[in-house]
Amino acid sequence: MGSPILMYHKVASPSPGAKMLGHYVKPAAFRRHLRLLKLMRLSTISPGDAPGGSQSQIAITFDDGYENYLTHALPALEDHHFSATVFVVTERLGRTDEWDEGSEPLMTADQIRECVLRGTQIGSHTATHANLTKVSLAEAESEIRRSAEQLSAMEIGPTPGFCYPYGAESAEIRKLVAQSGYDYACTTQKGQNHATTDHYGLRRINVRADTGVAVLAYKLLRYRSDAN
Repeated sequence: MGSPILMYHKVASPSPGAKMLGHYVKPAAFRRHLRLLKLMRLSTISPGDAPGGSQSQIAITFDDGYENYLTHALPALEDHHFSATVFVVTERLGRTDEWDEGSEPLMTADQIRECVLRGTQIGSHTATHANLTKVSLAEAESEIRRSAEQLSAMEIGPTPGFCYPYGAESAEIRKLVAQSGYDYACTTQKGQNHATTDHYGLRRINVRADTGVAVLAYKLLRYRSDAN
């Protein structure tokens, strides 16, 4: 049957001059989203479990590893007894989202360790947020492998998941991710996850700044309807 996977980026109000405004979900709006999930009697699971999940389960993911996950998203998740997976860019920890020419701070290694202690699962978003389809396969392999090695060196426990920057992937890239030891990978493709879904091509529901509670409820109910 399969469970939906939500995709977030930032839980914060945009600062002056901020870019990618659609990626900002305000903290109050995020809490409203979580209240909706509670009303729908959903429980959270790992994205890797989504293909075999049920309609009563959902996975929550965050791309990039922004500091505002720790300051805004995680407390709200804890208040509602939910967990999430954060895909981090391992060679940009403690820096900013340079790939978007932005200045939004990313979590440090110590902050990531704190998140893990508080129930967050960490996954890879490559070493530098490279578009894996615009570099050579050798460079793509290096991005994926280095990130896996760096996560292992952090000693934060299992890091089974991968997420393709920009959603850019191919059959060759999926194979490289599998060979690097990851159990699953998330795309930016919209749609359902079923028992037969490729674990290295998991689909997600994009949650943006303009995604209100009614819109999110519609997306989730449509997911359930299409799954039947």
